[in-house]
Amino acid sequence: MCPISLPSLGADLLRLAGIAALYSVLAYALGHFLRRPRLRESGLGAAIGFSLSVIAAATVLWRGLVTDQFNLVAVAQETSRTLPLAYKITAFWSGFSGSLLLWLLVLAIYILYATLRPPRHDPELQGPAIFVMEIVAIFYLFVVNFVSNPFQQGPVPVYDGAGLNPLLQYPEMMIHPLLLYAGYVGLTVPFAYAMAALLLGRRDLGWLLQTRRTTLVAWLFLSAGITLGAHWSYRVLGWGGYWAWDPVENAAFLPWVTATAFLHSANVEQRRGLMRAWNVVLVGVTFLLTILGTFITRSGIVNSVHTFSNQNGVWPYFLGYLALSAVLSAALIVYRRDSLRDSPQAAGVVSKEGSFLVNNVLLVGLAVAILWGTLYPLISQATGGLPVTVGPPFYDAVAGPIALALIVLMGICPLIPWRQATLRRTLRGLAAPFALGVVALVAVLVTTRSSSLAVLVGGLWLAAATLVREFYLGWQARRRGRGEGPLRAVVGFLGQNRRRYGGYTVHLGILVLAAGIGFSTLQSVQRTVTLGPGQSARIGGYTVRMERLATSYPLGERQVAATLAVTGQGRGVTLRPSQTFYPQVVGPAQPNGLPAVASAPLADIYTVLSGWQGRQATLLLLVEPLVSWIWFGALVVVLGILLSLSDGRGDAGERSSRKEDRAWIA
Repeated sequence: MCPISLPSLGADLLRLAGIAALYSVLAYALGHFLRRPRLRESGLGAAIGFSLSVIAAATVLWRGLVTDQFNLVAVAQETSRTLPLAYKITAFWSGFSGSLLLWLLVLAIYILYATLRPPRHDPELQGPAIFVMEIVAIFYLFVVNFVSNPFQQGPVPVYDGAGLNPLLQYPEMMIHPLLLYAGYVGLTVPFAYAMAALLLGRRDLGWLLQTRRTTLVAWLFLSAGITLGAHWSYRVLGWGGYWAWDPVENAAFLPWVTATAFLHSANVEQRRGLMRAWNVVLVGVTFLLTILGTFITRSGIVNSVHTFSNQNGVWPYFLGYLALSAVLSAALIVYRRDSLRDSPQAAGVVSKEGSFLVNNVLLVGLAVAILWGTLYPLISQATGGLPVTVGPPFYDAVAGPIALALIVLMGICPLIPWRQATLRRTLRGLAAPFALGVVALVAVLVTTRSSSLAVLVGGLWLAAATLVREFYLGWQARRRGRGEGPLRAVVGFLGQNRRRYGGYTVHLGILVLAAGIGFSTLQSVQRTVTLGPGQSARIGGYTVRMERLATSYPLGERQVAATLAVTGQGRGVTLRPSQTFYPQVVGPAQPNGLPAVASAPLADIYTVLSGWQGRQATLLLLVEPLVSWIWFGALVVVLGILLSLSDGRGDAGERSSRKEDRAWIA
């Protein structure tokens, strides 16, 4: 009996997945137009078959990776016999074709979940939503079957593989791409349900309520993925920063920005029946930005440490798919524009609705500016112009004021009711937070002479004071109403409205994160020095003493490391920045630097071994204030989302009990 080879089995499973997806789309469409329910149901069954086939194909590739099947190009290029098992498993998404299969795998899991999960709000949306997601899947199936097949076999057998890029042999890179993909692909779900509602001409909240949790989960994954990527850049790449406005970083950040706008504007539609067309446009734009991000990352047309080379010529397909998706989505929105009319209810200029509108304008403006900065070099080059680089100064100049405005808006929005607020009452509520912000601004201005930092701190204190006040009022009301003790009242009021206080917790996390970004950007101190054994240098209140420069051979690779004794500000640590020479398949071994970082709540000490001659080492030294607040703030954001998702009232969330708030649905 002839054993089945892994390459043949994997390729057959991908072909089977393609057949199942095509049948699912055709059967559902024909069943809908011919009014044959069984044909539609068979299309949904084929969607399950598609998902299971993709999961099985991914399992086959994983099997090839962990058993060193070097006859597969994807295995030979990304692993080796000596690579630890954990990195063999995660090498699945380190290569070009494997990363595309990962995208397809995550989409298959979302489709399987949407197919098997009983609809909670509008059951008729399930079929057309899966129909839309299967159309999305067909494109990726085409790419992995005909353009970049992960089960392609090499022309000649090899005994060992090239191994994984040393930069990727870091624990965070085992899950960073997976989180990004879970976020990216998860944003396909609200898009699919929005398009399904348009296809059926729905005028209610069904698609919005059905996808609220999925959208939050996707946003959570994307947020965590972006943060882990920033932390990896900070701890591994050795340039002293965590965000360089790299095109691929921007590609991940863009859908996060528009998804954030959608999460806010969706509240307005739920509560007031407003911004309906805007919400559909936002989810459409967010979906298109995920395609654009994939195109930028996988086309090889931009220079980035994050990109794959364009060895498979896949970029024309992604560009065509992006254009076709944009045209079809826009055409459907225009065709169904009558079903997207807002509620006739009016909203005051000073109202929660108005604050959400300002929030969306700021976020979309930020997205447009980042998109322009990302694409302008490509457009300039494509039109015959000289190569142009849009650097951090452009993005900082745009993003800084917008971020500050959003921070101030966080402090104003909780004080404003729905429909209409009086300006006098709003200003009265803002008096104490505003005064606290002014005091903080003046104090920072006097001590640092930095107007930018002073304005940032003033805005942060204003917003933080408002949010803390909201938590305090909820806690106080619970204690008075139930007569509970302090700790029990905390649990009680948070559990009573988890969606609301989960959102406030997210905002508090954003404020902590913004403080870390602001201080580390505006107050960072950097110095390059050359030291011999026993010599010292001072930076930012710290003394860095060079102890020795030594060469060792851990795990067989040559490593040069500097041992540094750092003292000051009540601290004393020993740091060992190093460079390791990893062997190459072709050519001499190449060095890969690893910075040494001592983290603390108030400042990080960051050291890089840039070079050496004899016993002397050239070092890059940095003192980075409040960088650890970025990672802590991101953790608070995650906790806030989890609190919001735990709301026992389900996807319907926080709906108004007033009849006029619901009348527009009828």
